Amino acid sequence: MPLDAEIIVVGAGPAGSATAFFLAQAGHQVLLLDRADFPRDKTCGDGLSPRALRVLGLMGVLPAVEAAGMPIETLRLFSPNGDSVGAPILGPDNQPTQARVLPRFRLDDIIRCGALEGGARFRHGAVSALLQEDGRFTGVTVNGVNLRAQAVVVATGASSALLERAGLTRGAGDLGRAARAYFEGLQPLPREVEFHFDSVPLPGYGWIFPTSPTSANIGAGYFVKAGRAVPQASPQHAMREFLKNRHVVDVIGRHEPADNPKGYPLRTDFLTARLAAPGLYMVGEAAGLVNPLTGEGIDFALESGELAAELIDIDLRVGRTPVAAATIFARSVRAQFGALFTGIGRVRDLYFQPWVLNRFVRAAQKHDDLKLLLLQIALGNTDPRRALRPGPLLRLVLG
Repeated sequence: MPLDAEIIVVGAGPAGSATAFFLAQAGHQVLLLDRADFPRDKTCGDGLSPRALRVLGLMGVLPAVEAAGMPIETLRLFSPNGDSVGAPILGPDNQPTQARVLPRFRLDDIIRCGALEGGARFRHGAVSALLQEDGRFTGVTVNGVNLRAQAVVVATGASSALLERAGLTRGAGDLGRAARAYFEGLQPLPREVEFHFDSVPLPGYGWIFPTSPTSANIGAGYFVKAGRAVPQASPQHAMREFLKNRHVVDVIGRHEPADNPKGYPLRTDFLTARLAAPGLYMVGEAAGLVNPLTGEGIDFALESGELAAELIDIDLRVGRTPVAAATIFARSVRAQFGALFTGIGRVRDLYFQPWVLNRFVRAAQKHDDLKLLLLQIALGNTDPRRALRPGPLLRLVLG
C-alpha cells in the first residue's frame, strides 16, 4: 500500500521534534504528529543543561532559546541540614558556560518549529492506535484515519497508553513524581538554579529555577524504585511541604503561585524499558530516559532523538530487516546511556541519605575537586561512578 511518509513520529515534544528534524535533514520524508495545538503547556522543571543546548545548536534553534530563556551561570545544592555549596555551570570540558531555564510552553514550540524548518511536516491529531501487519509496525491511526510508514517513532513521554493498546505492556519500573508552580513578582533572583535536599522526601529534591529575574519555577519531587512504597501521598503534598522551607519562604515572600500547582510522573526506568520492536522505536521519556538523580529529561530527549535519527537513517538506507533494525537500535541506545543510568542508580542509593548528603556538601565546601565532581554529576557531564571511587569516598567519610 502507498506510504503517507517514510517515518511517522508520534509526539512533538523535544524527543519527537529532534528525531523529526535530524531525519528530515538526512533527506527522509517525516510526518510529525501531536494531539495538542502548539504552543501548549508541559509540566516540567524547565531546565536546559549545556548538553541540551548543544543539540539545540545543531538544530539551529539555540539563538531563539537563548533569547527567550533565563541565563543560568551557577548551580547551588542544599544538603538536608541546610548547608549549601555552589559552583559555576561548566560544560563537559570543565570550561565555564551557561544553562538556560525556559518554560516548556515556549521551548517545545521553538523546537517543533525548528523541525518543520528542517523539512519535517506537522499534523495535529490524536493517535489512537499503532498499526501492525505481519509482525511489524506499519503506521498509526490518527483521528480515525490510518497512516502508513516504513518506521514509527513513539515520543509520547511518560504516557504508555498507546504502547499498551498495541500489546507492548511494560512491567512496573522505577518512576518519579513531581509537582511545580510558577511564582511571579519576586525580588530580583540571581542567575542560579537551586537543588534542595532539605524539606523533601529522599530520594528526591526541591528546586528553584528562575524563569526571569523576578519569576521562578518552584517545585519538588521524589523517586520510587520498583516495588517500593511511595514516600508521600502526592507530589503536590511534597511541594507544599517544600514551600514551608525557610529559604524558600524568603524567596517567595507572600506571593501565591501564579497558576495551580501541577503534578506529573517521570519515567526513570530506562534500564528495564522496551526500546524497540520491528518497525517501532521509542525515544525520550517513552524509553524511560529521565535522569533518576535529578529528574532532568530534556537533554536525554534531544540526544536520544539525535541518535535515533542516525540509526533509523542507516536502517532505511541499507535495507535492514525490521527485526534486525529493532535489535540494533535497542543495543545502540543501551550502549549510549546504559552505563550512565547504572552509575546514577548506584550513586543515588548511596548518597541520597541525610547524613551522607550533609557530609558530602560539607566536604565539597572544602575541596574544589569534590565540588567540581558534584556539579558535573548533577549536570550529567561526567560518569557518576566517579563518586564511588576511593578518593571521594574517603573525603565523604572525613566530612
